[in-house]
Amino acid sequence: MTAFVVIWVGQFVSLLGTSMTRFALTIWAFQMTGEATALALVGFFSFAPSLIFSPIAGALVDRWNRKLVMILSDLAAGLSTVAILLLYVSGRLEIWHLYVAGAFAGVFEAFQFPAFSAAMSVMVPKAQYGRANGLVSLADSATTIVAPVLAGILLTVIGIGGVMAIDV
Repeated sequence: MTAFVVIWVGQFVSLLGTSMTRFALTIWAFQMTGEATALALVGFFSFAPSLIFSPIAGALVDRWNRKLVMILSDLAAGLSTVAILLLYVSGRLEIWHLYVAGAFAGVFEAFQFPAFSAAMSVMVPKAQYGRANGLVSLADSATTIVAPVLAGILLTVIGIGGVMAIDV
């Protein structure tokens, strides 16, 4: 169970950082344009690929190396955040960049959670399935609730660059 908890903490931090960045970038898009359309499209391009690929992601994850899928998913989320951060720091960030980066990360995100969930059955003894499943659910639910709150607070304190730097 110890190895699972170590991986769970890593995945929790990764999911939290990705969710905070996604929320902060959505708010930033609205602040920069003043248009609800930009806000909605950033959200759409971040979530739509995940919804589209989720039905097949589970089946594919069962056939692939779950550890590799988790690593590649985290790497893709990190690369997209680094690209957006570099564009922001250089003053070249445009709204359409957020659409592309969100879609890119969203595709990989569709594979991250199924791989993480499926890894549980390999790493945890059957007697600990309930506890491990509770941790997996906690990671998913907590990031959904905590990430927007933290991102909102951090956005006012350290700005969008700071939120993305924390994610990286």
